[in-house]
Parts: sequence; C-alpha cells; structure tokens
Amino acid sequence: MHFVTGGAFHGKAKWVMKTYSASRNMEGWFNLYEAECPETDQFETSLVVLEGMEQLVKKVVQENKKGTREVLQKKLQSWLEWESDVRGRRLVLIGTDIGKGIVPMEEENRRWRDVSGWFFQDTAMAAERVNIVWYGLEQTIK
Repeated sequence: MHFVTGGAFHGKAKWVMKTYSASRNMEGWFNLYEAECPETDQFETSLVVLEGMEQLVKKVVQENKKGTREVLQKKLQSWLEWESDVRGRRLVLIGTDIGKGIVPMEEENRRWRDVSGWFFQDTAMAAERVNIVWYGLEQTIK
C-alpha cells in the first residue's frame, strides 16, 4: 500500500498520476469527493487509487459517535488483505492533511480533524511507502 498526503490542491493526485502512469478517468481510480468509498469486491483492476481519504473519515465520523478509529482500522485491514491476496496488486491512498491551522469550533469538525490524524497515522504505519506532496514537491518519508 502506498499513502500520499499533503495540503489541499498541492499536487498529490497529479504526482500519483505521473508516478503510476494513471489518470483520474481510469477504471480503478475512485474519487471519494464525488462518490462513496467502494468495497474491495468492487476493485476490478490491479492498481486502485482512492482519492480523498479525509472524506471517508468524515463520513465515518458522521455515522458513528464512538468507535470511529476501529471502523477505519477494519477498512484499512480489508484493503491490506485485498492487496496481499494477489501478487502485483497496488493500492494507493491519497489524503489531504486537514490537521494544520485553526482548530474548528464545531465538535463534529474537531472530531473529523482528530480522527483524520489518527487514521492517517495508522495508514502511514501500515503502508509500505509514504510520500508527502507540498507545493507540487514530493518528499518520501517511508
């Protein structure tokens, strides 16, 4: 699994497209800003890109008052199992870092920010490769 994070509109998706010779309109690219996060049985290609991980976190926070981290850890585990089941599969997760800046006043938005940070930590620990993209510049951290 490959996790790519960084600021909003900093070039994460563009970098992934270049790195994997992929495009947003390819069959295995899922934009979580526009659609629900698919289950692994909907992955029909060997390269799957999930763009907008923070949107998945937001949905989980809205649907669960407690246990959000556990729900997301189960999702992460299912992705890792899907990737390891067949040689050559690659899952790329793209998530915008929403943890910098002013802490939101609204409780739900604070929970979203906190849970995103925890989920991104869990994702980074589980990933084989982690890259940060800021201002179009990539930095490998794992």
